[in-house]
Amino acid sequence: MKIGIISEYFPKSKNLEIRGGAEARAFHIAKILVKNNEVTVITSREDGRKINDEILGIKVFRVGKSRKYTQAGSFIERFTFIKDAIKIGKKQDFDIIEGTNFLSYPVAWKVGEYLAIPKVITYHDVWIGKWIKNIGITGIFGEILERYTRSKKWNTIIANSNYTQETLRAFGFMSDNIITIHNGVDLEKYRNIKVEKFEEPTICTISRLVKYKKIDDLIKAVSIIQKDISNIKLKIIGTGPEEVNLKKLVNKLNLRANVEFLGFIENHDDVIRQLKASDVFALPSIVEGFGMVVIEAMAAGIPYVASDIPPIREVTSKGIGGLLFEPTNCEDLALKVKMLLKDESLRAKVMKDGNKHVENYEWTKMAREVEKLYDKLINQEVLE
Repeated sequence: MKIGIISEYFPKSKNLEIRGGAEARAFHIAKILVKNNEVTVITSREDGRKINDEILGIKVFRVGKSRKYTQAGSFIERFTFIKDAIKIGKKQDFDIIEGTNFLSYPVAWKVGEYLAIPKVITYHDVWIGKWIKNIGITGIFGEILERYTRSKKWNTIIANSNYTQETLRAFGFMSDNIITIHNGVDLEKYRNIKVEKFEEPTICTISRLVKYKKIDDLIKAVSIIQKDISNIKLKIIGTGPEEVNLKKLVNKLNLRANVEFLGFIENHDDVIRQLKASDVFALPSIVEGFGMVVIEAMAAGIPYVASDIPPIREVTSKGIGGLLFEPTNCEDLALKVKMLLKDESLRAKVMKDGNKHVENYEWTKMAREVEKLYDKLINQEVLE
């Protein structure tokens, strides 16, 4: 098969320099499918990255105006990406095309229509009516794009969770085939990386620093924990528009000795090392389509404390491998973290359960499901 994948962002090397779940999924699916197929990725051009590239046999075209990673704004650069991605996509001889995030969906539609091939999109979360609330006034652009996506009839929509699939149906997205294929992890890679634990009790979080990820709640929870565990540490991996405000909050709560901002860590192996060296992973987010980082925490062999929201309940089977807390409740978040730090028997149990549960989310399994779907669509077989 000749597979085209459209992804707004894509790593520059096999080291998996990623900042979000959508590009992580695009990379892992492409890496596995290229073993038996021709895979081409069309992505946006970022500063310092090659325009025409090849990574692990995956052909990569980086198009549009060169820009830095951003989740909001950059309208001119993003429109240029859409225009140039459509232009180069029409010149390919794909058998099937997939869009992997909001900005790539219009590209997948236009290219798929032009080439008269099956059009697939992977959906991570539905934000219709929520864009401005989630990222501010610039969310108008996303609202328009998502409503455009909803107006088209796709050959298949892949939801990354049953929660997302149900939401797609509730909002009237058009496809004869809306299915769930979860995201995954590279278990072998996680288990082969060995580290020493940090000397002090450490919480780790990996997140874009945006409002709906609620990292401010986690910092407030650390302030509560610190009264009982004075040497508690929080390591924050990620960047985003809320970073300045979060650092101000750390100063206000006098937590400079407890909280460390690590920024964007380019080599994913180093991210795994930070995660495995920590004692607890925390995900305080109130908006998730899947919650991939919780699965990554289980793969790293550490327990998690995560928001009790539908997609997290789904992927953890109601809290296997960690503890769930009431969203936005800093006291409950602090309590659950302390439980995992102080109760060794509880900690051992959830780690054992998580180690078994995470085996359901291996990337190879997920990629094979995608490959079977593509093959059926290309050969116009009846989908079950």
